[in-house]
Amino acid sequence: MPVEEMGAFFDVRADIYDEHMLTDLKLDAFYAAVAEAVEPPRPDFRLLDLGCGTGLELRRLYETFPRMRVTGVDMSPEMLKRLRENLLGKPIELICASYFDADFGGGFDIALSTYSLHHFSAEAKHGLYQKIHAALLPSGRFIFGDYTVRTQALQDEFLSESARLRSENSVPDGVFLHYDTPFTAENEVRLMKEAGFTCVRLRQTWESASIITAEK
Repeated sequence: MPVEEMGAFFDVRADIYDEHMLTDLKLDAFYAAVAEAVEPPRPDFRLLDLGCGTGLELRRLYETFPRMRVTGVDMSPEMLKRLRENLLGKPIELICASYFDADFGGGFDIALSTYSLHHFSAEAKHGLYQKIHAALLPSGRFIFGDYTVRTQALQDEFLSESARLRSENSVPDGVFLHYDTPFTAENEVRLMKEAGFTCVRLRQTWESASIITAEK
């Protein structure tokens, strides 16, 4: 199986990404449910979007919350180029970097990540969830909307295959490959609690996706 570096994978697919997510995967209801979970404290709230891509989730949110202030982080320049085209004129700060390395600051009311975190290990997520926790205001909320699996056996199978591909292709540590390693919703909840979040709730689940909210 050919392997691709994460940023390069999305760069070459930026033009078809929206159609794939909305038409092929039929995720319109998922993005609507993510928007319903936002529940901001005020109209000009600050939102941190991790793995913002082409801005699929942001387009819907801007319709409801035109005064929100957004910081978006994504490692793909081409995806961010498409986001700028999709959100022409919207007040948004974009950071082209890995959200593991980026200094995205703090003082956010809400942190959001959709269909991005299902590529990473438990160790990587634990550190990132701590970083997100620190970036939120005391009353802040983290919203996780992503690809999940139903069983531990499936999660282990994905992780094992990812490790095999990395070894077989001599991929150095720290290089992100595009290969799905979705976790169970229960494991995501556990990782968020371990990172310091409280009132972690599985808000909605489908066969292969979940929305989790976590309060600081």
